[in-house]
Amino acid sequence: MTTAEVGPPSTAGVLRSERVVLRAYVLFRCGGLLQVVIGAVTTFPHYQPLCAGVALCVGVFAESVALIVAGLRLRRVPPRALVVADAVVMAGVLVVGGGLADRTHGDTWAYFVYPFSLLASVGFGLVFTRLVSVVALAALPAAAYAVTAVTQLGEPTWNAVPNSVPYLANASVAWAVARALRRTGRELDAATDTAVAKEAELAAERERVWHARLLHDRVLQTLETLARMPRIIDPGLHAHVRAEAVWLRGFVRGERPATGDGDLASGLARLAEDMARVGQTVEVHTAQLRSVAARAAALPEEAVDALVEATREALTNVRKHAGTTRAVVRAELTENAVLVSVLDNGTGFDPSALPRGTGLDGSVRGRVVGVGGRVTIDSTPGAGTYVEMRVPLSSRE
Repeated sequence: MTTAEVGPPSTAGVLRSERVVLRAYVLFRCGGLLQVVIGAVTTFPHYQPLCAGVALCVGVFAESVALIVAGLRLRRVPPRALVVADAVVMAGVLVVGGGLADRTHGDTWAYFVYPFSLLASVGFGLVFTRLVSVVALAALPAAAYAVTAVTQLGEPTWNAVPNSVPYLANASVAWAVARALRRTGRELDAATDTAVAKEAELAAERERVWHARLLHDRVLQTLETLARMPRIIDPGLHAHVRAEAVWLRGFVRGERPATGDGDLASGLARLAEDMARVGQTVEVHTAQLRSVAARAAALPEEAVDALVEATREALTNVRKHAGTTRAVVRAELTENAVLVSVLDNGTGFDPSALPRGTGLDGSVRGRVVGVGGRVTIDSTPGAGTYVEMRVPLSSRE
């Protein structure tokens, strides 16, 4: 039984995790802006000049709002290019902010860009998926802070360097958390796809069991009854009914029908015997196949099954509609493909009027196309019918 088809892969878990990461990005960025507000309100007299401090606050707000809006519009964290630019801007803000706060108040809220940038650096870990990229970006504001604190604010090196480490720590922790969230989202989607696939397989199996029950209760019972009835005096027909009953019982049990042990020539020979039991004479030519048996073995078993069953349907159509009980089946190998043809001298028909989905179109063409082959039907009313089935031996065909 083939696996039932399901829809495209699930993405709900990935999208949900990305929205959680975006929410964290926005909250941390807003928390950083809150630090700016606190610093500006409580220490505004210490900025020299005051207008420059106000301009710096406005610039920080504008850039942060732009990043937040970009993320909300995309419904995920801002693009990496914007975040790289943000790291550069953040380093510049640290240097400019250090120049606006004098040495007397350099280690107070007057230097508001320090707590702001610490929280904002969390965004590096939320956006980038490679730890080396996260650390490289966080190192930019960390270095800007350390240099500014030592050269402009008079902070001792032994204090400034440790104070720059939280940039790296914040970004790295955020990266680890975001990575775990994204992995959980992918695992959730994979679990969802597995559940959907299993449900589809279960539904297909339930349908197969239902069909099998119907076949068992109706068709199989009738065939087995006919096989036991002495009224069928034709030994060939009697054997055919009995063979069909055995085949159908195996199918109902879920057994894979055999068509010739994977050998196309044997399968076609067995098919001719089956047709003879119902009064149809089938002349089979497979000598060329047997002469190159090694190459014929390159044909997959499912392709052999498809060709044999498609040939069976073509012969059935001859018996039902062509007004003749004779047909010729020929199988041969070309350089890259195996060809099986069915020829009769019956009444023929107009191929353009062939109904879709049944008979030659569904059972013949459908089977062959299903294994990568193609079917050609040539017929003229009153001049017989020629059906050619071609299945490639490899992808080169």
